[in-house]
Amino acid sequence: RNADLQIRLVKAGEMNSRLVEMNFAAAGLAHETRNPLNLIRGFAQMITMHAPEVPKLKEHAAAILEEADRVTVQLNQFIEYSKPRQVHLAPVELARLVADIARTLVPDIEDKQVQVEFATTALTVDADEQLFRQALFNLLLNAVQAVEPGGKIQIHWETTTADAAVLEVRDDGPGVPEADRASIFKPYVTKRPK
Repeated sequence: RNADLQIRLVKAGEMNSRLVEMNFAAAGLAHETRNPLNLIRGFAQMITMHAPEVPKLKEHAAAILEEADRVTVQLNQFIEYSKPRQVHLAPVELARLVADIARTLVPDIEDKQVQVEFATTALTVDADEQLFRQALFNLLLNAVQAVEPGGKIQIHWETTTADAAVLEVRDDGPGVPEADRASIFKPYVTKRPK
């Protein structure tokens, strides 16, 4: 009986090692897929900016942007789930970071004629810039998608104590219905029709 248990333990250990290797490989593949996806998104943005007189082309480019964003979110969630990152804190200048993110969304913002206002107060915080950038990008993209054409988005920050600050992304969209608020942070949950 002990021999049988030892064999099972060895097999379970081998299976676990294989699953860890597969998980690592899948996370690597997902990570490497983001780079060409960002390139595709960039070209689609260029098309929307340089072909406003061809509505069908602009419509197709907008669909590419939407799908690229959707897949990017899924890849990011998969990477986070399969290989949690270590947080690396460093000083991050908020005005620069927010301006960079807003620049990447210029085609989306211009397409809907959204007004984006953000604080210009100098504030540096300790954060993992890559994770912070991704979170702010997602919030701003969600805001752009939620507002009506001509809508307004405000990005505001302020210090609250000597060692704390608050950053808010506000928009004049419809908001999340009370009944849906508990589920919106679960992976793959969306209230958008597509």
